[in-house]
Amino acid sequence: MSRKTKEEAEKTRARILASALSLFSRKGYERTTFNDIASRLKMTKGAVYWHFESKEKLLVALVDIALNRFRRQIEELMPEGDLTFMTVADMMVRNAEAVVSEPKSAAFFRLMKCQIRWSDDSMQSVRENLLTDERIGPKQAFKKAVATDIAAGRVQGDVDPEKVAIVCIAIWDGMVQARLDKFMGDEMCGTLREAFSAIWKNIRT
Repeated sequence: MSRKTKEEAEKTRARILASALSLFSRKGYERTTFNDIASRLKMTKGAVYWHFESKEKLLVALVDIALNRFRRQIEELMPEGDLTFMTVADMMVRNAEAVVSEPKSAAFFRLMKCQIRWSDDSMQSVRENLLTDERIGPKQAFKKAVATDIAAGRVQGDVDPEKVAIVCIAIWDGMVQARLDKFMGDEMCGTLREAFSAIWKNIRT
């Protein structure tokens, strides 16, 4: 494949992903068809299939983009050895602010939260891919940070990093959802910081 052809294919792939994200988040993952995605882009269904052989592959690609973006944030904001609870908490507050202010990030959040029935048998392979994905994401970042803090003597030794990470992500998730649904306003970031600070006070030595 020539360089120009490869670049064109990558641009087309990006357009398909953007169209899929918009339709999935508005119409719903189950109700969106390849015809819908193709029609929105004035393409044939076969052209979409050439880039993605199934809706599941499209969804996995969207998840990949989100995870890779988060990993870059981690790498840019802090070296691997500097992952601590409060640095990850601070980054997640900024991440929450970005999610509610960036249309594509908000669309992806709504897609993952509201537009997919994860319990359906058709989602089994996607669920398995997500559960076995070893790339660092928000939950893994909190978990790793707490483990680092325990090793450094900053956090009580009997604290379970997994449980702390789950609680932190549940709080983050709930507040972002509340902000997008307009049950919270500009106080979201401040409230989120207070929540993470309360958790830190409870687990530190």
